[in-house]
Parts: sequence; structure tokens; C-alpha cells
Amino acid sequence: MSKAAISPAKGGLPSRRLISDIIYASGAYQALLKSRVPKRLARAPVDIFPGNGELADNIFQGHFEFAGFSLDQDSQEPWQVEGMPLVWYKELNEFAWLRHFVANGTEAAKRHARGLVLSWIDCFDGYHPYIWDEDVLSRRLVAWFCHSGFLLEAEESDFNYQFLRSLRRQYIHLGRIAKSKAQGDDKVSSWQALLYGALAFPDMGKATAKYLAGLETELARVVLADGCHISRNPERHLILLGNLISIRNTLMAANEMVPVAINNAIDRLAPAIRFFQHGDGCLAMFNGGLKLPEGYCDNLLSLSDATGRSPQRFPQGGFERLKAGRALVILESGEGGRNAGDQRHHGLLSFEFSYGRERLIVNCGAVRDADSAWGKALAATAAHSTLGFDNINAVFPARDTSGEEQGQVVRNEDEGNIWLDLESRGYLDTIGVLHRRRLYLDASGLALRGEDQIIPERMPASGRSHFSLRFHLHPDLSISRSASGKNILIRTPSGTGWKFLTAAPRLSLEESVYCSEPGERRHNQQIVINGQLIDQEPILIKWALTRLSD
Repeated sequence: MSKAAISPAKGGLPSRRLISDIIYASGAYQALLKSRVPKRLARAPVDIFPGNGELADNIFQGHFEFAGFSLDQDSQEPWQVEGMPLVWYKELNEFAWLRHFVANGTEAAKRHARGLVLSWIDCFDGYHPYIWDEDVLSRRLVAWFCHSGFLLEAEESDFNYQFLRSLRRQYIHLGRIAKSKAQGDDKVSSWQALLYGALAFPDMGKATAKYLAGLETELARVVLADGCHISRNPERHLILLGNLISIRNTLMAANEMVPVAINNAIDRLAPAIRFFQHGDGCLAMFNGGLKLPEGYCDNLLSLSDATGRSPQRFPQGGFERLKAGRALVILESGEGGRNAGDQRHHGLLSFEFSYGRERLIVNCGAVRDADSAWGKALAATAAHSTLGFDNINAVFPARDTSGEEQGQVVRNEDEGNIWLDLESRGYLDTIGVLHRRRLYLDASGLALRGEDQIIPERMPASGRSHFSLRFHLHPDLSISRSASGKNILIRTPSGTGWKFLTAAPRLSLEESVYCSEPGERRHNQQIVINGQLIDQEPILIKWALTRLSD
């Protein structure tokens, strides 16, 4: 972000002047946010996400790491610094990091957390673009409500007044803007924050039913019929599950009835999390999702109380899961189609493969700043283990509300062996070709075989006929070529050996990148099979990944 784009009045935040910004910042609108300041909150909602006391220590020492970007400074409050990416400012101002101070639990942590809250109120108690936008605002309110019991104390009357006054003003503003009909990605957080306020503010209890109804409507939109989150992002799927568990537990603690829709959503979301778990217990990386720390998924699943087993496929979400022995394949089929707004990532027919706790074939991951150069590169087809054409991205089929099937997926199983036949039209409009992918996982899990067929429907335009079939490899693997140069040898950290075989003439090892955690950028390698379309002749590429005997 260039400094020319920075508004020095509020630190490093980009300048923005929308009509809504002008209205919300006006004195007349700010007067509408005035309200009687409550003396206390009836209750603090439940936050089931775990905190990390060491991260609170880092913040205490002036190390602010958010969205994969870090800042070390001790002479200035973090709200006033310049030059950080917008995603850093947003995550900072969401206050989810308060849970780390709660986990620390010391009086020093409590004093420092209060100091940061007060300094934020000094900077942003009035409306400011980005900081008071619905997505950031709703998450901040959830954090403030949940950790109010940690922050508020009887002898801290001045802090209590400032905190509750600001909390109330922000809450009133959210209630006004959340009434808009726009269905953004963060409406669940908005309804969660509004519900928490109805339960926490002594004079707002009558609004509980209204906000629960709004939440139920939003859940019907974002949780597909098969239990997959509409974003097809496993990490966002997990966060939604955690938020719903928190809401359920909060309602139970308040002796409020938990709506059937919330319990049903939890029961459908939890097995879907198991679908996306590799053998290491962490998530597969599709559509901007990162893998999250080990144990994170299992902890939330245990809190869900849901007992459903992992499904084998998501027909609406567009994923397939092949499990045999200790081997696991998770593949994005694109079945069910995508809305126009769900096309940020382009991993059509990409897959990840793990054996036991070790990942072998992966996608490249993501960064929090999806609009950055790195974010766009990692969203491209070339950053996924699938077929690509130069710098052209595969396009998911449009969602068809008529009921017509989108994408062709045929699955067969026999005595533990699994066959998967898929067809992608992701390059039909841009290149003029169909991509058919067949996978076979044998019952032992010791061999994964594949066929990728490229079928030209018309002759591609000049410069669009070069293709690359990519298999990105996990950075912990040791990779080498066989003596003949025709095969790729893979050694895992545990010492297990694998061999990648193909008869394709243009087999190479190339550099790649792996981003599985915020701020992480590890070098790795990828197996690439290159080729060229000639006339309109179909091309068939056969390959196999087999485990070597010990």
C-alpha cells in the first residue's frame, strides 16, 4: 500500500469517502447513537475458541501480528501506526485477540487489555470507515461482549462507563446497518453480535426472538443442503461451527431455548469438518482456507456434541473424499456450480493427498490479503494440483437453480477400491477444451492412479495451447529424480518412500510455494507435466503415485 493512499488523520488506514461514510460521521447521525448507558451487563456470552496466553505476552511487549503481518513498536498505540495492510488493521480492530489476554489471566494482562480498549475508544469512539464497517464492527462487538466479564470490575467505574457507553453506541449502529438487505459474507457475525446484545443489555431482551429469526434465515443461506459452507472454504466452515457452538452454549446459559435450526446446523457442519480433515487432524486447503493448528479441529468437534460420520461427498458443495487404508484424497469437483461471487479461487478438479499424518500432494494455500498480488497468485489455477493453461484460470460452472446437474461426477466402489470419474468445462469457453480426470485409489491405500484427458472442442487460439498438469508437493518431503529421470522419488519425514510414475515425455520438477498459515511462505517443489495441443487431437496423460516397499 503506497503512502499516498494513507490517511494520516487515523494512522495508516486508507482514505475513503463514500456517501454512507459522510452520513455516518455526521453530527446528526452520531446523535442518534446516544443512549442511556447501562450500569452493567446481564451476562457475558460464551467464547469457545481457545486463547493463547503467550500471544498476549507478545502484544504486551509491543509485537502485533495480525493477518500474517507483524509490527514491533512500543512508543505508540497500534491504532496510530502507518504503512500496514488494510487486513492487518481490520484484524487488529476486531479484538479477537482479547481471548489471549483472558487465557493469560493475570492482573497485568487485565490492566493492559483495559488500556488498549480505552486507547481505542479515544481514537475510534465516533464513526470511522473500515473500523465501523459491518464485518469488523460485528466481530468486535462479539469479542467485547464475550470478554466483558474479564474487563469489567466494580472498582473500575470510569473504565466501566467508557466501555459500556462505547459498546452501546456501536451496538445501536450495527442494529441500523444490519437491516440492509445486502447478503454479505459476515451476516452471521452481525446476527450473533445483535443476539449477544439482546441477551447482555438488561433492556434489550425482547429483541432476542427477532435476532434469532434473522440468524436462522442466514444459516439457511450459508449452509448448503449437504452441510458444506457456501464459501467452500473449510476454515470458514470451522469458524461458523465454532460460532454456532458459542451461540448455543450462550443461549443455554441464559435459560433460553436453542432453536432447532441452530442445533441442526451444528449437526450438519460437524461431520463436514471431519470430511476436510487430513490424517494430521488439520484442514485441507481449498478456496482461501488455511490448515489451522493441530488439535484445533478436534477440540471444536468435541464441543459440538455432534456424532455424525464424515460424508463421502458434497454434491452441492462440490467435493469428493476417497479413503482407503491410511490414504486419503480430497478433491474439488465443482459439482453443484458456483454463484458469480464465489469465483475468487480457481482450483477446479484439484486434489490433496495424504497418507496417515503426512501430506504429499497439496494445494499452495492462501494469504489473508486476498486482494494482494500473492493473494491473487495463490487463488489461480496454477497454485492448485490440477490442469492449467498458461495464465488462464479454470472457471467453475454457474449454479443452476433449475435443478440441472452442474459438472459430471461418477463414483464407484468395489471391495474397498474407489474409482472417480469427473468432467470439467472450466476451460470450455476460454480455451475450447474439456478436462476429464479419472482417479483410482486401491483398497490398500498404497497406490493412487490417475488419467487426465484433454479433449479439444475447437482449436485454441494462438498462444493458448500450452498446458501444465501440476502436482504441488508438501515442503517437508524430500524429492529427487530416479536414475532414468523418468520417475520422481519422494521420501516423507517418517522415512516412507513413494514413486510418481508417468509415460508423459515432458516431466519436470519446478519450484513452488506453500502457505498454510498466516505469514508463512515456504519453498517447495511441484511435479509438472507440460504439453501442447496439436490440431484437435485429444491428449491422455496417465500417472501413478505408489508407495515403495520398506
